[in-house]
Amino acid sequence: MTENGKRNFIIALIATIAAGLLIPATAVAVVDPFFHYHAPLKDFPYVVDDQVDMNPGLAAHMDYDSVLLGSSMTVAFDTDWFNEEMGLKTQKLSYNGAYPKDQAIIMDKIFNAKGDDVKRVFLGIDELNYSSDINQTKFPVTDYIYDDNLFDDVKYLWNKTVLLDYVIKPLIDRSDASEWNMIYKPWWQPMHYNLANVRLYYTPAPEVIDTTPTEEYIAGIEANLNANIIPYIEAHPDTMYTVFYPPYSILYWYDAYRQGQIDKIADKYDYMTRRLLEYDNVEVYFFQNDTDVVCNFDNYADHTHYSPEVCHYMVDCMSQGKRKVTIDNLDEELKALKDMAYNYDYESIDL
Repeated sequence: MTENGKRNFIIALIATIAAGLLIPATAVAVVDPFFHYHAPLKDFPYVVDDQVDMNPGLAAHMDYDSVLLGSSMTVAFDTDWFNEEMGLKTQKLSYNGAYPKDQAIIMDKIFNAKGDDVKRVFLGIDELNYSSDINQTKFPVTDYIYDDNLFDDVKYLWNKTVLLDYVIKPLIDRSDASEWNMIYKPWWQPMHYNLANVRLYYTPAPEVIDTTPTEEYIAGIEANLNANIIPYIEAHPDTMYTVFYPPYSILYWYDAYRQGQIDKIADKYDYMTRRLLEYDNVEVYFFQNDTDVVCNFDNYADHTHYSPEVCHYMVDCMSQGKRKVTIDNLDEELKALKDMAYNYDYESIDL
């Protein structure tokens, strides 16, 4: 091979390698399936199914004036309902199994992007997770997604899974494209919401009495509120925080009954609610003692996850101020909860 031939071969090889690197990175950057750099392209069939990796980009680049935060108890909400009933353009940013730290991390992203333009934060709180370590997250955060270091974006731009599953595959098969108002929606269909389906997933908790002092639970809640929730409430007084406690089915309370936890859970709600209601920009909605919801297994696919119809009902309540708990009626609501949990005829369920 002549010298010119060698040189041309090397140039061609370098060009081929460069193209091989540049093309996939460009495809990922242009489509940006995790919304790391920009808002979604208008006509691309995005598959939005990775809460940990996609929520930061959604928080940074979507057009919204309110957000829906919480665990899997929030995934069945249709965000169009918030617009129809309250005139709010709401972005769903759920984390399955969310801990308070998960909420703090995403609220950082939300307020860094939108500041005081956020009119309302709808926050579903699962009392069980609020006694956890203040730094615990459900899943590890992805460094190149959550930090501002451009150099580690190589893990995103040259990521085979991102390229194949979120750029190329949707172009080939658009059937899995997500509806923006129902991102992260559960797989359950209407026929799955019934007692027979609930039975498939439910085993009664062992009858082992919980000996953890209530004060220990309360201390964990206090620490989490102080570290992960209250700072945002205080920093954004013009943003209304609409807190709601998801209505688990009566079987959740059967487990609590079997383990001597009913009073402890009620005390946790009591402390948390009183603490949150110290702030003028917080309102709290209480659904746990709503027997029409909680005791109707046609509302549930398992012993905690409820149907979209229940979600719509909660939006109706929040838009009209129904089922709102205040300092004046909190004791009454908690008494009704305990009366239901202690006196329900659990044997009638035929487990």
